Amino acid sequence: MTEILHQISFFIMALSGLLIALRLWRGPSAFDRTLAIEALSLLIVGLLLLQAYRPVGRLYTDAALGLAIFSFIGTSLLAYFLGKGEFPHE
Repeated sequence: MTEILHQISFFIMALSGLLIALRLWRGPSAFDRTLAIEALSLLIVGLLLLQAYRPVGRLYTDAALGLAIFSFIGTSLLAYFLGKGEFPHE
């Protein structure tokens, strides 16, 4: 039963990844693309944590934590520079 729920969760997350990639590709502004990058990195963190549920998942938990920290710092810096006008946006 848990294997079926694991695969259903993986399918739903993959579908949301496609929708996020569409927003990243078609985003009308740099702010939308920045949010899509953040959502995509959080989706990857979620996928890593979903894999960490398996018996040998300690490495996935550490990778998810590291990615979440670097993603937060990178998105914060990008939002800061977009707000200051350092990067051109539409």
